[in-house]
Amino acid sequence: MTNLTDVADLTGKMSGAEAKAGLDLSIFGEKLSGQSGILDLMNDIGEAVALRPDLLALGGGNPAAIPEMQALWRKSAADFLADGASFDKALVCYDAPQGDPAFLDAFARLFAERFGLPITAKNVAVVSGAQLGAFCLLNLLAGRTRDGRRRKILIPASPEYVGYADMGVEPDLFVACPAKITFPNPDNPQIFKYVVDFDAVERAVAENDVAAILVSRPTNPSGNVLRRNELERLDALAERIGAWLIVDSAYGGPFPGIVEDERELDSVFWGRRTILTFSLSKIGLPGLRTGFVVAPEEIVERLAAITAIVGLANGALGQRIAKPFFDETGEILRASREIVRPYYRRRRAAAVDLLFDELRRVGVYGRLHASEGAFFLWLWAPELKSGSKTLYRNLKERGVLAIPGDEFFYGLDENAKIGDGKAERDPIFEAHRRQMLRISFSAAESVVERGFRIIAETLAETVAADAANLR
Repeated sequence: MTNLTDVADLTGKMSGAEAKAGLDLSIFGEKLSGQSGILDLMNDIGEAVALRPDLLALGGGNPAAIPEMQALWRKSAADFLADGASFDKALVCYDAPQGDPAFLDAFARLFAERFGLPITAKNVAVVSGAQLGAFCLLNLLAGRTRDGRRRKILIPASPEYVGYADMGVEPDLFVACPAKITFPNPDNPQIFKYVVDFDAVERAVAENDVAAILVSRPTNPSGNVLRRNELERLDALAERIGAWLIVDSAYGGPFPGIVEDERELDSVFWGRRTILTFSLSKIGLPGLRTGFVVAPEEIVERLAAITAIVGLANGALGQRIAKPFFDETGEILRASREIVRPYYRRRRAAAVDLLFDELRRVGVYGRLHASEGAFFLWLWAPELKSGSKTLYRNLKERGVLAIPGDEFFYGLDENAKIGDGKAERDPIFEAHRRQMLRISFSAAESVVERGFRIIAETLAETVAADAANLR
């Protein structure tokens, strides 16, 4: 049976054989087609679905199959299918590279009328998933320029989404600042929260030519929601240095609305240097690969040009099925508020209680990041000395998939090179980054219950083995 180790070994053997056969890759080709954290993650998901249905998949970003949302999407798809002329046109005609004009107009009107954003259809681009949109944006803005500069993407509060880590066409595209670890409730040291260390951010921008500041909100993996004042400071900083603030809202408001604070559904952050990205994936349509970028017209025009070159146009089905949700009724907002948010809020509370119960049962101490959004728990196991990758392998042997935290801390080593190359590193944070595990609670409740029990037991066994090896 194939597993990730087999895949990696096979890849290595094929690469050697191909090299002998004369496959001479470009630097870009080697970088983009090599091993990466996101490739491992997607292989895990694919393996769980296709090869190992017995695996308890608590690692990937698949949304829950919420019955009420599935019913809404089925109805919309049925209505679209019943309109034979529209369905046939969507199948046999390309859209414009920017997207279907009717959809773009509906999207822009909704955001302008409901949230006051000063945008029109010219400020919206459809992309084949927010992941591809991020790839285009990051390489559009950062990297080598004609005048010889090497512009960077700044991660202001590491850890950040692993899917960005290997997106750069240029090497060392990212520079990251460690998030500041805080404990918002002094009476509960098991709940911690990341905040932006603005002193570290200022040092990073002083030493680097920063093209864009990048955050996911809620943050994948931690579920952290940067406060409005943090976004405002980052936007002001971006304006000061001539950079952009990219806010990835794949899990956030106003849709899909997987946030703890309901107020996050009532407004959309928009600053003078802000670019927003959204996705239909986490509201239940990951298979349609439909995402959106909201940005100044000159950036949207560039994204459309990239789409024309690399893909001609984007898929039409996601836009057509979703368009009624963005029309005058704003059904996408109602569904997010009344269906998606309450569902994940209930699942989140149950997951937090369950994981702490299981950790107490096996006698292992753990901390969780304050779960303010998305559908992950970000577990910190301070007693884990052998690292999260060891725990990941042990869990997989026991039939559970979760994501080791190491991959989410990219760009920090680049930041350590600033100044005289002797930047002090917080030893607590350095240990912390090797003791993290991302666990999804979007799977069926029975899968979460069994998986959390195995995670706690496997963590206890790994911690005991670590202690024995240190004697």
